[in-house]
Amino acid sequence: GALMFDNLLIERYRPDKLDDIVLSDKNRRYFEQIRDKQEIPHIMFFGSPGIGKTSLAKILVNHVLDCQYIYINASDESGVDVIRTKVTNFAQTASLDGKLKVVILDEIDGLSSVKAGASGTSAQQALRNVIEEYASNTRFIATCNYRSMVMDALDSRFQAFDLTPPYEKSVERAITVLKAEGVKVAEDQKPKFLELVKANYPDIRKTIGELHKNIIDGKLILDDQVDRLVFAEEVFLKIRQGRNSDLRQFVIQNEIKFGNNYHTLLKNLFDVVYASDLSFEKKRPMMLTIAEAMGQHGNVMDQEINSYACLLQLSEMV
Repeated sequence: GALMFDNLLIERYRPDKLDDIVLSDKNRRYFEQIRDKQEIPHIMFFGSPGIGKTSLAKILVNHVLDCQYIYINASDESGVDVIRTKVTNFAQTASLDGKLKVVILDEIDGLSSVKAGASGTSAQQALRNVIEEYASNTRFIATCNYRSMVMDALDSRFQAFDLTPPYEKSVERAITVLKAEGVKVAEDQKPKFLELVKANYPDIRKTIGELHKNIIDGKLILDDQVDRLVFAEEVFLKIRQGRNSDLRQFVIQNEIKFGNNYHTLLKNLFDVVYASDLSFEKKRPMMLTIAEAMGQHGNVMDQEINSYACLLQLSEMV
């Protein structure tokens, strides 16, 4: 059904050339230079999901450098030994065309910086050693969502690029996709369209997914984004009235109302608290609590539990 269609469209607009990817002008110039020189340092792309980190890594190896490469998802490969073996096997032989070889390490922040291996070194430490060992003929392109999760000794091996696209360029990209699909956007839809891009920024992948859900018979038909706050208001009302016993079920059953994105729920809740009629003295610790929970979001195993714990903390402050 619709979901399949949605995924296909996200795939259809996954950038596969340097020109397709949304970049700041400065970053674009840098990668064009790589194309001219055919030389590349170890590079790390960081920034939130959906901004093109993995796409750009693949574009660099396939189109810009046209070189041999292997792709490793660092966070789901079981342990550094697997990575080491793969990298060793790949890097040991010289490339047939004398060009550099490249290892793409996706999601290196998923590798533990503390979980000690048999030798007492962390996975990231071991990875750093692998990189050093093969630096003569192999380059590494790494991606991560949270640069703060990458230990300094590893981070310093890479030239790091924040790939967060400029907001204006995200808007342009969304317009390009709609035009390519032949979608008409009525005047009254334009402000809503901009709101949607802004609400999902910088996640361009999610923006495109959300736009496609709202294309009906070749027209873009968006609801008001205001609805998003309504659910957060309901949650806050429950907290204020002390109706906490079924709060968790209530939120889980209504995940569709905040796009199944707990970060969005907390952000909306922050806005609701900020706009509420409580005294500033009461709001202040609440807003700090929500901001803290949002900050932990990238590092927790379970975002639903993290959010629920935040709601419990708020219920003690009302």
